[in-house]
Amino acid sequence: MDTTSNALSRILNQLAMHPEVQEKLREELVRARDDGTGNLRDLEYDEVMELPYLDAVCRETLRR
Repeated sequence: MDTTSNALSRILNQLAMHPEVQEKLREELVRARDDGTGNLRDLEYDEVMELPYLDAVCRETLRR
């Protein structure tokens, strides 16, 4: 059984069922990617690991 694909499927399913959570997560990601000039940049691994709402969404989804 592929646990990575199962986890991603579960997270995406939960985000689809809870659009308010999806929007809040999107806002966090857009803020993190903003380079200050209105352009979006790619995030480094360490930056992704520091996003608190993303962490909370992943942990809560995998907890269930």
